[in-house]
Amino acid sequence: MNSFGSAPTGAGATGHRSARAAILALCLLAVAALFGACSDDDGEPPFTEPPLPAAQSWLFDVVGTAANDVYACGNKGAMFHWNGAAWERVDMQVSDPIVRMWKEDGGSTLYAVGHKGLIWRNAGGAWAPMASGTSKNLYGIGALGGVVHAVGQDGVICRLSGSTWSVTAGRMFQLNEVGAPIDTLLVAEDLASLVTVNHYFLGGAYLDPNFTGTRIGVFGTRGMVLAPNTDGALLAEWILRPLSGEQTVLHEWVLATTSDPAVLSRNYLGTSEGWLFRLTRDDAGRNVWSKFFPTFTSSPGAGINDMWVDAADNVYLVTDEGQIVYQSADYDFAAGTGRRAVLYDGFDRLTGIWGAGPGDIWVVGYRTETIFHVSHDQVTDDVEMTPLTVTFPDKVRTPPGTVDHLGRPLD
Repeated sequence: MNSFGSAPTGAGATGHRSARAAILALCLLAVAALFGACSDDDGEPPFTEPPLPAAQSWLFDVVGTAANDVYACGNKGAMFHWNGAAWERVDMQVSDPIVRMWKEDGGSTLYAVGHKGLIWRNAGGAWAPMASGTSKNLYGIGALGGVVHAVGQDGVICRLSGSTWSVTAGRMFQLNEVGAPIDTLLVAEDLASLVTVNHYFLGGAYLDPNFTGTRIGVFGTRGMVLAPNTDGALLAEWILRPLSGEQTVLHEWVLATTSDPAVLSRNYLGTSEGWLFRLTRDDAGRNVWSKFFPTFTSSPGAGINDMWVDAADNVYLVTDEGQIVYQSADYDFAAGTGRRAVLYDGFDRLTGIWGAGPGDIWVVGYRTETIFHVSHDQVTDDVEMTPLTVTFPDKVRTPPGTVDHLGRPLD
């Protein structure tokens, strides 16, 4: 069973988050389209209706199998490949956003997911589309307990068996902070969205049943993890567990994770409020998510969008505030050991990071048609950040079609 370390009294005190911070925390989920309007004729809460912008030439994720085999994906169906000498565009035959990629544990096969249920597999240098069984937007992919899962809008969960995807449905129990079942939920109705896959859990947020007021962005949601039920006394297929007994974070999403089935300490979890957790084991043999203090970001609501752990177990993060943060493997805030450093502090939101080593790191985000190459000296913290320009495919922005119950366009 997974549980969470609780926050010390007064840590990371929060107030009301700004509308900008709330919307930023969901930008990756709506990728390519800011929020549309959602009618409240059916009892759903109303949403604000900002102007609809043109689709932006932004990248959302970067993943590689080797220093000369790296992919970056993003808006407008964009996919680019680094061959060790140059970035080349790959035609994915779609114009919809490609949101996340994942490399299988211990192998070289890559997967990618995007809007409208799009999934691809790359097992030998070429991307091949796969039928997912859903038309919902997909936001995350990875292995849960050794089985590949893709997750997304309204809590949709797709599971891979061989070369066939199937959609998993069912009920789940909501647990309180001490792990006691308090309610039975329906996956498709009570989950706002799932966005991450870890070897131990699926992460995202669910609608807070106790929230009153207008739901905008992350307001009215609670960060959570969803794990397969291992208790024979409970009949639910999934167990929903809030992020510990967080009294300091009222509105939050799980946005990013790293996953390693063999080394517990290489599993990290990052949230929309800038909190970082690492998986440890307590004296009773339970897996416990322990929080680092203080938060990474200086502004409430500026979250951790992606992470990469190097071969020496040092962790690199990218944030909503445009920061690249380095944390040494022995970092311990309470003991005052180890090191944490902001390597880069820019303006554009950063969304993806992957490296072949500290001197060969790739970063992407909301800098138009740009991929950053980063070289970091872990002794001196000297950093070289080189922007490289790529050319996006053309796409004409069409008027919004249907929206989900959180107001995010489905087209």
